[in-house]
Amino acid sequence: MSRMKWISHHRPALASISLVLALGTLGGCGSDAGSVAGSGMDQGGSVSEDPLLRFGSDGTFTIVHFTDTQDDHEIDPRTVELMEAVLEDQDPDLVVFTGDNVRSGPENPEEVRWAMDAIAGPVDSRGIPWLVAFGNHDEDHTPETGMNEAAMLEYYMGFPANVNQQGPEGVNGTGNVCVRVFGSDGSTPLLHVWALDSGRYSPDTIAGQSVSADGLRTYDRIRPSQIDWYVRTSREAEARFGAKVPGIMFFHIPLPEFDLMWENRENHGVTGEKNEDVAAGAFNSGLFSAVMDRGDVVGIFVGHDHINDFVGDYFGVKLGYSANVGFGTYGLEGDGADRMRGARVIVVPEDDPGSFETFMVYARDYGIR
Repeated sequence: MSRMKWISHHRPALASISLVLALGTLGGCGSDAGSVAGSGMDQGGSVSEDPLLRFGSDGTFTIVHFTDTQDDHEIDPRTVELMEAVLEDQDPDLVVFTGDNVRSGPENPEEVRWAMDAIAGPVDSRGIPWLVAFGNHDEDHTPETGMNEAAMLEYYMGFPANVNQQGPEGVNGTGNVCVRVFGSDGSTPLLHVWALDSGRYSPDTIAGQSVSADGLRTYDRIRPSQIDWYVRTSREAEARFGAKVPGIMFFHIPLPEFDLMWENRENHGVTGEKNEDVAAGAFNSGLFSAVMDRGDVVGIFVGHDHINDFVGDYFGVKLGYSANVGFGTYGLEGDGADRMRGARVIVVPEDDPGSFETFMVYARDYGIR
C-alpha cells in the first residue's frame, strides 16, 4: 500500500487567530470570574465556551469520534479517505480525536507536524470544530524528535477550527478540557464535552513488586487531580446555570468498568463486538464513581483497543468504544483485517441532551478497503 504525505498550509496568521477569538468568548466552565481580557481562555486554560458551538436548527448536535489514527508522517491514504468519507456523510458539529493520533516513525519535529497535519487537515479544511486528547503512543517519537504532548498540543491549537485549550494548572495530564455547547439560540449551555488525558503507562514495578505479575496491564489511568477538576468544574457550572449540564466524556484508555459491563452484558443492553481484552489501567481511579455521584455525565467513550466497538448502559451511563480509524496500525487478523476500521457517531437531541443516539460507521460502508 502506497503512503501519502498530507500537504497543509494550516498555520493561521495572527489576524486569523484574532478573528477566531473575536467570534466567541472562551471562559471559565463554572463561573464568569477569572477570564483574561482578550486572551480567549480562562486562567486555568481548561474550557472552551464558544457561541459558535451550538445545537443546529434541526435540534441536534452531532459528534464524530475518531480514535487511534496511529500513523506517522507518511500516513496510509485509506485513513484520510475514511475520515473524509465520514465527515461528508455525517456532517458533524464537532470532531473528537481520542489519542494515539501519532506514533513512532517521525525523526524530527517537521515530520511530527506532517503527521499532525494529516489527521487535522480533513477536519480543519472543512471548518468543523475539533479537539484532541492524547493516548499512550503519542509520545513514542519524542526521544527522537524532542516534541512532547505539550508541544503537539500547541501545534494543534494553531489550527483555525481547533477548540483545545491549555489544560488547567496543577492537574495531571496535557490538555484536559471541557467544551461548552449552547442551545440553538445561543443563550444557554445544554451540553458539556469533556476530554481528558488518560496518560501513558504505569511503572513496571511499585514498591518493589511487579505490576504485570498480578495479571495487570501496565497502562496509566485518570488521576485524582483530574477527577477533582471535573467535580469542581461540574459543580461550578451547576451553580452558575442553576442546573446540572449533561456531559459526554472522551479519553483514550478505558476504565475497568468497561470490562465489568461486558462480563454482564445482558444486564446492560450491550451491543457491538469485543475482539480483544479491555486494556484498562492497572488501577481503578474512581472516575466512574465520581461521575455517578455528580450525575451529569451521560456517556463515556474511549479508543485504545482497536478492534472493540461495543457500547452499553452501565447503571445510567453509556460506556462505549469506537473502533479505530487508522489503517496504519493493527486490526483484526486474516482476510478481514480492516473490517473494524471506522468511527463512532453521537447524535444529541436539543430537547433532551441527557439522551443521545450512537452508532458506528465503517470503512466497508464507503467501499474503502
